[in-house]
Amino acid sequence: MIRASIGEIELGDLLRSLESNKKSATISIEAREAKGRIHLREGRMAYVQTVPGPHLGEYLVRFDYLTLEQVQKLVRMQQQENPGTPLGHLALQEGLITEDELNDVLHAQILEALATLLGQREGEILLEPVSVNASQVLLPGVADTSTMLIESLRRLDEWMRGRVEPEAVLQLVGDPTRHTLSSDAWSVLERVDGLKRAKSIALECDLPEEQVYHVLYELTSRGLLREAEVRPQDPLILVLSDSMLIRRLLLVTLERARYRVLLPQDLESAKRMIEGLKPQGVLLEGEALAERARQIRRLTNGRFVPIWTLSDTPPRGLFVRPLRLTHIPKPFSEADVLEALAVIKRVT
Repeated sequence: MIRASIGEIELGDLLRSLESNKKSATISIEAREAKGRIHLREGRMAYVQTVPGPHLGEYLVRFDYLTLEQVQKLVRMQQQENPGTPLGHLALQEGLITEDELNDVLHAQILEALATLLGQREGEILLEPVSVNASQVLLPGVADTSTMLIESLRRLDEWMRGRVEPEAVLQLVGDPTRHTLSSDAWSVLERVDGLKRAKSIALECDLPEEQVYHVLYELTSRGLLREAEVRPQDPLILVLSDSMLIRRLLLVTLERARYRVLLPQDLESAKRMIEGLKPQGVLLEGEALAERARQIRRLTNGRFVPIWTLSDTPPRGLFVRPLRLTHIPKPFSEADVLEALAVIKRVT
């Protein structure tokens, strides 16, 4: 085991060394802005995860390879029948995606997570050896450490040149046909409508979120986009869930539909956000839903806010009815969530 601060050991140098020596290891990074884990098997990259950051299941939805319901059913199968089996490999086994599609989402997810971790300047790195029998599954085309490292560093360099803010609302002002644009730029540009925030656009695309902010910056710099004169007031929704994947799936679903989303880590953080930011709706998922709702109702700004619970069955008990909860059954679909939230009025 090796423990060192970022700066004493450069993450890129460490990855190159492990690759050249064909080592199997797990690298944990604890930084101020992000936490993450990198899994290597015999020097090749098996998986990278950051918190906060996208989950593989989220990318399967963003690429339109799987629906929200399919991802939730896979996770349940993973927990009940296939513990230790990676989600992507399970989707492949079930015939829901092809190997090429799995490679696509792994490549995108690893690039975004790795670039995020390489961009951290303060924190701690912990290197731990692992058995070569570890469960992470390697697939061709996504696991070459040097290739992923070079591409991630290139992306990180681009992102540092400039980005728009996630809350920016942009509109088209120039003629894009007069410019030579990359396929990524066209993909982003076709989603700009003068109403969506940059974050909503980013989560509609099958590109890393920071890459979209950089592309929007480049398009603005070239005179094709500018800040919209009127910014719509998108409703603010708080999502409190025990599952990182559920939080990310709901974030993607709601942002695509032009809702702003708060993602507290725990109930106490959620209560502070409700009192300070006054969301127009609350989505609850996980354990002790009735008790969480009860504590929210005790807040000054939580007395009348609509609360939806996402669970297999509605919360039951003597004190549930006064809490005025609306139930969304799991596994939920995008239509289920958006139909439920349609009662929230938008200010135009």
